[in-house]
Amino acid sequence: MTATYNLVCPQATTFTFQFYPQTDNTRWNLTNYTATLTVRPFAGSSTTTLLATTANGKISINTSTSVITVTFNATETNIFPESYVYDFVLNSGSVITRLLEGKFIVTAGVTV
Repeated sequence: MTATYNLVCPQATTFTFQFYPQTDNTRWNLTNYTATLTVRPFAGSSTTTLLATTANGKISINTSTSVITVTFNATETNIFPESYVYDFVLNSGSVITRLLEGKFIVTAGVTV
């Protein structure tokens, strides 16, 4: 059920990523869901590079459209340009689903 999708983030910019989970062209009902996106240097690392959650306000879930929006500000994305790994987890309260995973690639900025 986990999809692989690589994210590319320009260094020191506002990064916004939107998507909507669906099955057979039907968007999920995301009422009462929470979400977490964790970026780390490599799988198995205990160091968290970036963290977005519904609790910290970096992930919003629009329950009427089922659109999930992840946002990091320019200060947060001013990290060393390299390839990290991430996963995105949805929690319904009774079921935890790792929906997305992949590389989180930070590209170098010239004006930083």
